[in-house]
Amino acid sequence: MTLFLLLFFKRERIKLVLTKTFFMKYVNFYLTVIVLLIFTSGSTTKKNASSGYYPGEQLPNFTISITTVNDTQFDLNDYKGKKVVLNFWAAYDAASRAKNVQLHNFLKENYPEVTLVSISLDENQNVFEKTLQLDNIEMENQFCEVKGTQSEIYRNFRLKGEFKSYLLDENGVIAAIELTPEKLQNLL
Repeated sequence: MTLFLLLFFKRERIKLVLTKTFFMKYVNFYLTVIVLLIFTSGSTTKKNASSGYYPGEQLPNFTISITTVNDTQFDLNDYKGKKVVLNFWAAYDAASRAKNVQLHNFLKENYPEVTLVSISLDENQNVFEKTLQLDNIEMENQFCEVKGTQSEIYRNFRLKGEFKSYLLDENGVIAAIELTPEKLQNLL
């Protein structure tokens, strides 16, 4: 019996020693992981956290001497009281150009009361005008910011290579962004 108790206590002692050794061996690993998680969780960023304007926000008025086909100025306040789709694009960007044509045709056919304001960031006025002709888009409410990516509008909207579109309500509040005809169909 004494031998049995001795073996039993010895075995339990070995288990206790092994458990302590196991714990101590990996405690540094677990502490390191916890510390890393704490430090990295505070530095995570969202992709769009500080870029551009978002739904629910009042779009600030901007008056810019954007060249139009008729040499007039663009003033966002001119569109107060109307639903507006504000679309940024450039002839050199095939996806944004195609989206401009899609939005233009969709709104013209389905929602003529909604105004499409299209701002091209092409640096060449002639390219802008020829593109509109090729795409069969009327010149009304088509603007060209010839400073392109160096313009104030490009910086303020933080476009950074990705052209965006905004649906504005009658008060200039952004109702939606990244518009497609399908998305507009659900929103209007």
